[in-house]
Amino acid sequence: MIDPLLLGHLIIFALSAIACVAAIPQARKIQHPGTREGFVVFLGSVALWSGGYIGYLIAPTRSGKVAFYILGFVFAFVAVAAWLYFCAAYTGRPPRHAPFRNLILGTFLFFIALKVTNPLHNLYFTTEWVTEPFPHLVIHHELLYWIVLGLSYAAITVGFFVLMERFYHTGSDSRPLVVLVGLSGLPAGATIIGGQIDWLHPLMYEPPGVALFAVGTLFFYRQRFEGIRLTGESDEPAIFLDQDTCVRDYNQAARRLFPGLEESFGKPLTAVNTALADHLTKQDVLAITQNDETRYYDVSSTPFLAGEVTTGQLVTVTDVTERESYRKRLEEKTEQLEALNRVVRHDIRNDMAVILGWAEILEDHIDEDGEEALERVLQKSRHVIQFTEVARDFVESLSEDADAELEPIKLQPLLDAELAAVRDSFPDAHFQVSGELCDVSVLANEMLSSVFRNILENAVRHNDKETPEVTISCEEDSDTVRVRIADNGPGIPDNQKDQIFGKGEKGLDSPGSGIGLYLVHLLTNQFGGEVWVEDKDPNGSVFVVELPIHTPLNKR
Repeated sequence: MIDPLLLGHLIIFALSAIACVAAIPQARKIQHPGTREGFVVFLGSVALWSGGYIGYLIAPTRSGKVAFYILGFVFAFVAVAAWLYFCAAYTGRPPRHAPFRNLILGTFLFFIALKVTNPLHNLYFTTEWVTEPFPHLVIHHELLYWIVLGLSYAAITVGFFVLMERFYHTGSDSRPLVVLVGLSGLPAGATIIGGQIDWLHPLMYEPPGVALFAVGTLFFYRQRFEGIRLTGESDEPAIFLDQDTCVRDYNQAARRLFPGLEESFGKPLTAVNTALADHLTKQDVLAITQNDETRYYDVSSTPFLAGEVTTGQLVTVTDVTERESYRKRLEEKTEQLEALNRVVRHDIRNDMAVILGWAEILEDHIDEDGEEALERVLQKSRHVIQFTEVARDFVESLSEDADAELEPIKLQPLLDAELAAVRDSFPDAHFQVSGELCDVSVLANEMLSSVFRNILENAVRHNDKETPEVTISCEEDSDTVRVRIADNGPGIPDNQKDQIFGKGEKGLDSPGSGIGLYLVHLLTNQFGGEVWVEDKDPNGSVFVVELPIHTPLNKR
C-alpha cells in the first residue's frame, strides 16, 4: 500500500503538471508572438519540472530517481529562463535583441551542464537512502544549489519588476497581479524549510505555485494582461476594448485625456465617453476641450482576430491639433482666394472692360499728340484684362482637388486655337509652327489651354527684339508628347530656370516667378506632366511641356 505522504506529494505535482499542460491551448491563443512563445515554453517546462519530481518519487532504483530529479532540476532552470523571456517580450523588450544575449545563453548552458553532470562532481547535491517517513532517496543540497537558487529567485524578481513597471506605466490596477504573485510564492517557503520538516521532501515546491499563477493568469486575468501589453506599447492615449466594445484596459495618457476611464473596467465605452465611442465609426476628428483649450484628435481602431472572430480592438487617439489648425488656415485662405477670384472675375474685369471700351471710342476723337498716350492706355487695359484671366485660372487651379477629374483632350485643335488667340493679341509678333502638330490626346481638363496661353504670351512680353519670333513644334514617343515653344528673346540664366516656375517650397516667392508661369507648373503637375526651359541656339529660350499620351483601352 502506498504511503499517504508519498501519495500527497505525487498528487500535488501531478495536478501541477496537468494544470500547466491543460493551460497550453489557452496560451497558444495569445496574439503577440514573443509573449505566446515565452508563456507556452514556461508552461511546458513547469509541467516537465513537475513530471521529473513525480519520476523521482516513484522510480524503483537510485539511478532512476537521480535521473528524474536532474530532469526536473534542469527544467526548473528552463522555466526561469522562459519566465524572463515572457516578461521581456510582454513588456516590449525583444528577447532576441537583448544585449549580451550570447553571454547569457552561454552562462545558462554552463549551469545546465553542471546540473546534468552532478553525479560526477556532486556540487549541486548528494543523495542518501532513508526509510522515514517512507522509503525514499534523500537529496542533500550543497552550496552551489543555494547559490543558483538565489540567482534564480533574483531573475524571477526582475521579471515581476518589469511587469509591475508596465502596469504602473499603463495606470492599471496591479492588485490582481500581486495576489497571484503572493499565491505562487507560498510554495517557495516549503522549498526553503523542506530540509527541516520531516513530512516535506528537500525539493523545489515551486511547481504548484507556478502552475497556480499560470492558470490564474490565463483563465482569470488573461484578457487584462493582453490589454495592458497593448496599451503599454503606445505613448499615445490607447484603450483596449473587448468584442462588445467594453473597456478592458487603458494607459495613463488615455486616463488623463478621458477622466471617465477611471474605474471603467468592464463598462461600455459609450458609458465612459459618448463622443469617443461615436468617433470609432466616424472619419472626422474629435475635438476635446480641457482647461479652456481645445485640441483635436484622430481616433483609429485596430481589430484583433482569433481566426475570423473579432476578439477586441485597440483604440489609439492621436493628437492632430497642429495638422487641424493648419487645415483650418488653409480653408480660410481658400475662402479668401475664392473671394479674390470673384473680385477679379467680376469687379476688376468688368471695370477694365468698361475702361477699354471707352478708350477705344476715343480713338477717333483725339489728335496726333494724344495717340501715343491712348495706345498705352489701350495696351495696359488689355494687359490687365489678360492678367485677370490668368489670376482667375490660377485661383481655380488652387481650388481643385488633389485628384482633379481629367478627361481626354485633343492636343492639335487646342494648340491651333491658342495660336490664333495670341496672333490676334500680338499682331506685331511672328508665330509659326515647325513641322506638324501632334494628333494625340492627353489627359487634362479645360485649363490645359492656360498652360500654352501663358507660355506663348510670356514669350512675347519678355522679348527684347523689335519683332518677337515664336516657333512651336511637337514630338512624341510611345508614352509622352512634348510641345516645344521657342522664342528669340534674351534667354534665361541657368540659375533661374527652375525659379521662374516657382518650383520648390517657395512657390510664388521664388525670385523671377510670375503668377502665369507658376500656374503652368501647377497645372502640368495636375495633369501628370512636367515643364522645363532650355537654351535656344544662338539666343532665346525653349519652353518644353511634356504630357502623358492618353490611349483608349481598346487600342492598347
